[in-house]
Amino acid sequence: MSMWAASCSLIAQSVVRDEYGVESVSEVPRRVACNVFTVSDSAYYAAATAGVHPEAVLQVRKAAYRGERLVEFEGRRLGVERVDRSSADFVRLTLVEAVGDRG
Repeated sequence: MSMWAASCSLIAQSVVRDEYGVESVSEVPRRVACNVFTVSDSAYYAAATAGVHPEAVLQVRKAAYRGERLVEFEGRRLGVERVDRSSADFVRLTLVEAVGDRG
């Protein structure tokens, strides 16, 4: 596998208030390079019992990840279910779509 074969957008969210005190969520996407890994069968079925479908496992540089909980990957917005920080240089993000989020 070649390094950094794909890209994704890490989406930071923050709550902002307007001049009337009304709160809204502001999103700031940031494009980063990533590697794509497959989801194992056991991980997929274990997560499905909890009501989520693991869609992808992405690896990004540890310096690029700032705790974002949303990722846009291949045209879909996915939530970060698990963060694996066991490597000194990289972070693996397990991305999920909650059951019922398809609309």
